[in-house]
Amino acid sequence: MLSNRGETYAEAGLANAYLGHLKTPFDKENKEGVVSFSNAENIASGLDRTSLTYHEGPFGSRRLREAMAELITSYFYPASPITSDNILFTSGVTSLNAVCALCLTDPKDGILLGQPIYGSFNGDFSVPSSCQLIYASFQGDDPFGPSAMIRYEEAVLKARDENGVSVRALLICNPHNPLGRCYPRETLVALLQFCQKYQIHLISDEVYALSVYEEDNSTDGFVSVLSIEPANIGVNPALIHVLYGMSKDFAAAGLRLGCLISQNQRFLQAALSTSIAGFFLWIDLSKCLDPTLIADQGGWAAESDLSNRLLQIGVKMASGYAYHNEVPGWFRIIFSVEMETLKEGLSRIVKFYLSSGGSS
Repeated sequence: MLSNRGETYAEAGLANAYLGHLKTPFDKENKEGVVSFSNAENIASGLDRTSLTYHEGPFGSRRLREAMAELITSYFYPASPITSDNILFTSGVTSLNAVCALCLTDPKDGILLGQPIYGSFNGDFSVPSSCQLIYASFQGDDPFGPSAMIRYEEAVLKARDENGVSVRALLICNPHNPLGRCYPRETLVALLQFCQKYQIHLISDEVYALSVYEEDNSTDGFVSVLSIEPANIGVNPALIHVLYGMSKDFAAAGLRLGCLISQNQRFLQAALSTSIAGFFLWIDLSKCLDPTLIADQGGWAAESDLSNRLLQIGVKMASGYAYHNEVPGWFRIIFSVEMETLKEGLSRIVKFYLSSGGSS
């Protein structure tokens, strides 16, 4: 379903560090919480711990995502419930464009667009991913009518048969930039069925969703692709992705918040793949590796087991395998945490080390 590149991002699993144990971190009120030496963050006493950290992950706090889910539910009328688990945030929709290109295409794959279209998409999609933008020419046909599918199909087949380009996604602006029109429901249905036919993703950029004037009888009002139940028209919901941002409808161009809304958890997992840096120590816990596991499955399996055992006593650290270390058993401690947390975490490690055969 994703590109080869996107599957690699999804398998990386880096978001898992934020989705489980770190929801219950050690602090003065939670003495049984997990001590994390994985993130580089320390907080001045005058700030809330969730304000400037990765406390809930780098993809938007739950509070923010829940608020966005409420907005989407109130104004986009989704056919299926949208929750915080279907939403992730980045620093603007431009970043999301790159995420979509990287996760849904491999180099030289194509993304289909109608003409005309927002001019910066080339830089947003092609430059970071080396994908190709395939433009459909409507040749006088209404690009907002169901008959436009003929032109889209011609562009897909021409790219495939003449140039060997595999089109992986169709990108639309709804409301449209620069034409200022909205796609009627019947056309959105046709677009979804077109994507299902060719097994390509539909990316609907809906950043102007709430910037629509009162329509008269001759124009169509805004209809979100989320408001269409894909199962009723034979479409896989995993192919549907909506982009929304704060800068247009909220008249705040400097508010760089963009969100991806999708039912495709594999895609969201790939999009969440990220990395962080910090102040660290490199420690050797190889004496705590299980020798039986080393003999049966190898040193790296034993290191993974050791990592899980450390987590069971409430300590999370990045393992050497994640950093391509030469030998198993090494871990990274990031020490930019509160002093009480640092002391508690080190105390847990020392007790574990001594009880596992290590020497003082």
